[in-house]
Amino acid sequence: MKSPVLLVACFCTALVLTLLGFMAPAAVLGEIIRDWQLSNAQAGWLGGALFAGYIVAVPVLTAYTDRIDPKRIYLTCAALGVIGNFGFGFVADGLWSGVLFRVMTGIGLAGTFMPGMKAMTDQLPAGKPQERGATYYSSFFALGSGLSILVAGVMADLFDWRWAFGIAAAGGASALVIVALVLPAREPNVDARPPGAALDFRPVFRDRAVMSYVIASLGVAWEVFASRVWLVTFFLYLQSHLPAGETGWSPAVWSTVVAFVGVPAAMLIGELAVRYDRRRILIGVAVISCALAIAIGLTVGEGYELSLALCIVFGMFSYGRSPTTTAGTISVADPSRRGSALAVQAFIGFSGGILGPLAYGVALDAAGGSGTAAAWAIAMCVMAIGPVLTVLALATMPRRAAKS
Repeated sequence: MKSPVLLVACFCTALVLTLLGFMAPAAVLGEIIRDWQLSNAQAGWLGGALFAGYIVAVPVLTAYTDRIDPKRIYLTCAALGVIGNFGFGFVADGLWSGVLFRVMTGIGLAGTFMPGMKAMTDQLPAGKPQERGATYYSSFFALGSGLSILVAGVMADLFDWRWAFGIAAAGGASALVIVALVLPAREPNVDARPPGAALDFRPVFRDRAVMSYVIASLGVAWEVFASRVWLVTFFLYLQSHLPAGETGWSPAVWSTVVAFVGVPAAMLIGELAVRYDRRRILIGVAVISCALAIAIGLTVGEGYELSLALCIVFGMFSYGRSPTTTAGTISVADPSRRGSALAVQAFIGFSGGILGPLAYGVALDAAGGSGTAAAWAIAMCVMAIGPVLTVLALATMPRRAAKS
């Protein structure tokens, strides 16, 4: 494909389509628990199965994009994701069959998200076009994850919760077709392959510049996924203190708004980072994000509208720096090991996506439970650990990488 703009647009569309099943269980979990007669603990297993499949597979699949055609990895895993979504909706009939198909969906995402970025950026001119492409592509992750909740809820209301995953399977199949048509086959240059084993990540871990961005991405995932998991419950707490009939939109809708505002914010922050000093911009955005997280906690009970406004602005600065952090990894990584660098970032970043919500929940319980304002204040401060990690990682970046 000759047009970089069209290539990036197609990959962004494909990413949104592959993510339609990402958060779908959150929208229909009550119906699944009822139909399959699950306990809350069993429902937790079901909710975490996709992330388990993703984390196990992403280091291998992304690293191998340095050695085999990323298109082959993408198409194979997109097909696996289609099977996972369809199987969960129309074949699974209980906990463990559901877990199996969600793990398959996670492996499918592992072979399409980061490998898709690698395949796309390989087709773009080096430098700013690659950085812009990576930023725009990553920005659409928030759009896809937010849409997955809305679409699943709408399909469940119109038909049945199983059709939420039927639509997700159709979306994945559409993404497969798009990438098959627009992405040319491209076998990696044998002479340019990095020495050593494909899964030898030691050179990446020794690269201080790359690891600065990797740790920064851990901080981003910590706060982003903590807010994704807990904001609905937080809004429920806020609305429970309002008079009947004055709650307005549902907590799920407000949480989706917080996710959606991150998309244009991420594009703007990414463009600023391309034009100016990426490191300083990311540090500045992280400092603001940290202040907003603390402010949300300290103002609980000071007014529903104030809390909503702070959460929406927080969504801009929280998710807003995620794509630019990934673009930073691409910009400083050795081109021959770019896939390995993205693999390490994906693994460690999504680990933060597990640890952040867990730490938030532990803090909430330890401080008195979700029924007290003080507990929410402390939990929001725990969420602010994420941007602090970002600031520390980028502030200690080697000067060579900071200047680049």
